[in-house]
Amino acid sequence: MLKKLLLFTPLLGFALSLEEAVKTALSNNPEVKAQIYQYRAAKEDFKSAVAQRFGEVSLFWSYTQYKFPRVVAPISPPVTPSNFAVDDQVRTYGFRYRVRLFDGCGQLFTILAKRDTAELNRLLAEDKGKEIAKEVKKAYFEVLAIKERLKALLLRQKEVEKLYQIVKNAYSVGKKPLLDLLNVKAKLWEVKSQIAQLSAELESAKNNLRALLNTDQPLEVEEVKVTPVRFKQEQFLPLLLKNNPKLKEVAVKRKIARDYRRVALSSFSPTVDFTYTSQRYVYGGKDSSDWNFSFAVNFPIWDFGKRFFAYRRARYEERKEQELFRATEKEILESYRSLIKRLNSAVDSIEANRQRLEFAKEAYKVEKEKYLSGKGNVYDLLKAQADYYGALGEYKASVYQWAILKAELDYLLGL
Repeated sequence: MLKKLLLFTPLLGFALSLEEAVKTALSNNPEVKAQIYQYRAAKEDFKSAVAQRFGEVSLFWSYTQYKFPRVVAPISPPVTPSNFAVDDQVRTYGFRYRVRLFDGCGQLFTILAKRDTAELNRLLAEDKGKEIAKEVKKAYFEVLAIKERLKALLLRQKEVEKLYQIVKNAYSVGKKPLLDLLNVKAKLWEVKSQIAQLSAELESAKNNLRALLNTDQPLEVEEVKVTPVRFKQEQFLPLLLKNNPKLKEVAVKRKIARDYRRVALSSFSPTVDFTYTSQRYVYGGKDSSDWNFSFAVNFPIWDFGKRFFAYRRARYEERKEQELFRATEKEILESYRSLIKRLNSAVDSIEANRQRLEFAKEAYKVEKEKYLSGKGNVYDLLKAQADYYGALGEYKASVYQWAILKAELDYLLGL
C-alpha cells in the first residue's frame, strides 16, 4: 500500500468521484507523506543495526613526537640490539577490523527491536492513509447529504413560486384573500433564507473536503450509489480482531517492548570483542610492518545497579504495553458493537424517512388539490408542502448519513 500512496496522481476535475478524491488525498496529504518518510527512516535505522553486527573496518594514521628517542617496535627477527632503532618521531598507519563476537544476544535483540520499530512505522503510515481515506469519505458523503437537502429546498422554492403566482392571479380577480398572498410570499422568503444558509453550509463542507485533498481548486462531487443494509453483531468480529489498525499497532508495540527488555537482560552477560590490526611503522629511517589480533573479554561485576534498574524499567515498559493492548482491544470492541447498532438504527431511520416521504407526498397532493379547488386553506397547504420537501431531503440525506457510519466501520475493519 505504501508504494501506491506515492504513485497516485491527483485527478481534480469539475466532477470528482469518491475514488478519485481518496486517491488525491493519499497523494497530496502532508501527514500521510510525513508518516511514510518516518517509516523509511525507521527502515534505514534497522539496516544500520544489522550492519553494526558485522563490525567495522577502519583506516588509521598517527604521528607521534617524543621528547626522547625510543624503541617503538622490532624491525624483524631475530631480535638483536642492532635490530632496534630509536627515534623521537614515529608514524604509524594501517587498517583495523573490530567486531563483537558475543554479548548475550544483545545485538540480535536490538536488531529485532529496530525491525519491529520499522514495522510499527509502516503500520502507522498505512493507518494514517486509511484514516485520511475515512475522513475523505465522510466529508464527501456529508457534501452529498447537504446537496440532497439543498435540492429538495430548491424544488420547494419552485413550488412556492408557482403557488405564489397562482395566489397572486387569484387575488387580482378577488378569488383569494390578501392574507393568503402574504403568507405565501413570507414562506417564499423563508425558503430563500433556508437555501442561503444551506448553501453556506455546503460551501463549508466543500472547504473541509478541499482541506483533506490539500487543494484550493474548486470541485464538485458525483453522486454515489449507496445501498444501506443491516449487519449482525458478530459478522465482522474475526476481521476486526485481525485487521484493525490500532490493534495491529499496539501488538507491535508490545513486541518492541519485549525486544528491549531482552536487550536490557543481555547487558548482564559478558562481552567478547575481536580486533585485527595490520600496520606499518616509519621511524629511525626505516619502514616496517606487522600485524596482530586480540580477543577481549569483559565481564562487569558491579555498576551500582545501573543494569538492574534499566532492566526493571524495560520490564515495566513491557507490562505497560500489555495493559494498553488489553485496553485498546476492549475499546475497539465496544466501538465496533456501538457502530453496528448505529448502522442498523440508521437503516430503521431510512425506512421511517421513506414511509414518511410517501405519506407526506400523498398529503401534499391532497392539500394542493383541496386548496386549488377552494376547499382547503393556505396554512395546511404550506405545512404539507414543507413536510413533503423536508421528508424528501431527509430521506436522501439519511442514506448518505448511513454511508458516513459505514466509512467508520470500514476503517475499524482495516479496509
